[in-house]
Amino acid sequence: MNLKLAHLGDLVGMHFNIPYYQRGYRWETKQVLDLLDDLFEFKQSHPLEKQFYCLQPLATCRNNSFQDENLTVFDVIDGQQRLTTLFLVMKYLNIESFDLRYERAINKNDDKHLWQNGILCYETLQSLSDEDQKDNPDFFYMKQAMASIKNWFEEKSKQYPGIKRIIEDILRNPYYKKSSKPFYVINEDPNDKQPDVRFIWYEDEPTNSGSIETFKRLNYGKTPLTASELIKALLFQCDVYELERRAEMKQITFRMSTEWDAMEKALQDDLIWSMLFPKKYDKAAHIDIILSFVARDLEEKNCIKVKVLETDKDYDYLVFNKYIDQKKQKDHPYQDIVKELWIKIQDTYAIFRCWFDDRELYHLTGLYLTLLNQNIKENLQTLHILVDNFKKKDRQSYIDWLKKDKIGPLIRFNEKKFDTPEDASFENLYYGKFSNEIVKILLVYNVDTMMKHSQNKAYFPFTFFHNITPSLEHIHPQHLHNEDIDFITRCQWFKDKYLYLKNEDSISEELKSAISKLYSVLYISTPKEENEKKLLKDKELLYKEKEFEYSQLLKVIDKHFDELADINERELHNISNLALVDNITNIRLSNGLLHNKRAILQQISNEYDLSEGKQGSYIFIGTKKVFNKEYTSGATDLRFWTKNDRTNYLKDLKNTYNEYVK
Repeated sequence: MNLKLAHLGDLVGMHFNIPYYQRGYRWETKQVLDLLDDLFEFKQSHPLEKQFYCLQPLATCRNNSFQDENLTVFDVIDGQQRLTTLFLVMKYLNIESFDLRYERAINKNDDKHLWQNGILCYETLQSLSDEDQKDNPDFFYMKQAMASIKNWFEEKSKQYPGIKRIIEDILRNPYYKKSSKPFYVINEDPNDKQPDVRFIWYEDEPTNSGSIETFKRLNYGKTPLTASELIKALLFQCDVYELERRAEMKQITFRMSTEWDAMEKALQDDLIWSMLFPKKYDKAAHIDIILSFVARDLEEKNCIKVKVLETDKDYDYLVFNKYIDQKKQKDHPYQDIVKELWIKIQDTYAIFRCWFDDRELYHLTGLYLTLLNQNIKENLQTLHILVDNFKKKDRQSYIDWLKKDKIGPLIRFNEKKFDTPEDASFENLYYGKFSNEIVKILLVYNVDTMMKHSQNKAYFPFTFFHNITPSLEHIHPQHLHNEDIDFITRCQWFKDKYLYLKNEDSISEELKSAISKLYSVLYISTPKEENEKKLLKDKELLYKEKEFEYSQLLKVIDKHFDELADINERELHNISNLALVDNITNIRLSNGLLHNKRAILQQISNEYDLSEGKQGSYIFIGTKKVFNKEYTSGATDLRFWTKNDRTNYLKDLKNTYNEYVK
């Protein structure tokens, strides 16, 4: 590797190319301003001294694909953030600069192999619309940097009217002596004593792998490259091809790059991603999962062995690289190897996309993987099984297999868990011992209901379910006399019942007496001030002194509401009186009556919709149907979850269960 110092003046008129595999331009305003401040401070501190301002390394490798244009072009392997920023500063000051080409900015409608295609033009950047910037993040950050540069000079000029000339002098040293030969081919430095800006210049020799090996080597020890970045570099390099094939391969590579970005963008969508992965995924590039999938397939079918653990960050890259080496040893043309791998990547993505676009396949796939709740490695293995079966079976056979053979066994309850064989039935599943089973059954019920709800074409949001703690909500409220209820909650429950009962005319004397005696100890406003908190503490002590007596009075109230809903103690905890919510919603619902819970759920749902998921909670479709009492037609009391409601709800639950289990 050739190492020397390069004056900024040495770079003027040179041609630099930022390859596809390089990270895009991502400097924020602070980094741009820091560079300008440093340059200014250097000039102020050393106005006459023979010192220079040294920038971090600029690592390059010659790109020989432009030989036919008689150009010497250098791929920038490291240092492109500073190089691009200096380009923008020099263009703003209207001083002579270097050519800078971004392969990401290539216009697919023009000849893609020409050097001119992708060259940054300052005037064009100035005129870019917001829409243009959306299509290319590099342009967005460049425009932001250009605005920061302009603002910096305008602010500095208020105190230093000659600020432009000050920065010009350091960037375009008036005493710089231009050599007749490029600086990188001569040993002497005629500008060695000049106070100017310089890069540490690394130039690596081109290899058969082009600039990628340099890129990987120089990035060692920095922010590690992801497997997807390395694999992309393997597939998209063009300087490994014979000269006569490079123009063609550049066009193909550009198309692949565009498709790669489209796949990544689609996989970033929460809906499609949560269909595939229920666990938190900490990699920024979601296309990694496609590459991991293909890597496992290559490994299995070609007996590929690599010398690192499967958990190694470079594992997928090493598998791809080993496969390419195997093919090259058998004299397969590089372009054919790339084409084969690209088809595998496309085919895998196409299957995942097919599942997403088909609402039934989306819901069944997401449901199955959510129920399994596996780690990343296990999830990948399961996806392989799903893909293999999807390829072998027709659509309906695959759906039947997924429902009966995969989802069904995961929700089938164990009859041996019941106390007696006589009780072992679906309708006798109850809160507590069977809570886990009921959560799974209700998840299936809600997903299945959404899947069959064809009118709004909505998708069940698995991403929401993955980020919550699921909870079972008693539709008809639990009893006030429950021993596990803390005192504040008991007060809230009593207040809810009291507000309902105080407006009722035809209640028994026993009930009136119970309400009257309990009111003095359980009815209290939400404690805010210190004296209210003390009052609450005093009442709690009072309650505990006569806890048995008060508990009997609470049973009178519970009995009254149970009779209104025609529900007994056993039915209270059965599956027919349970709905699925998240734990936060469960807390907000407290133990209110049906109509109160309905209003709260509507509020929570509205908060969720209006804030686009940042507040409130998503209310599952089956839960909405329950609290809107959609299981009973005709006139019905909206205040209570009646026997008729429970019977119809249970029937619907059981039919869905049997559809997967029987």
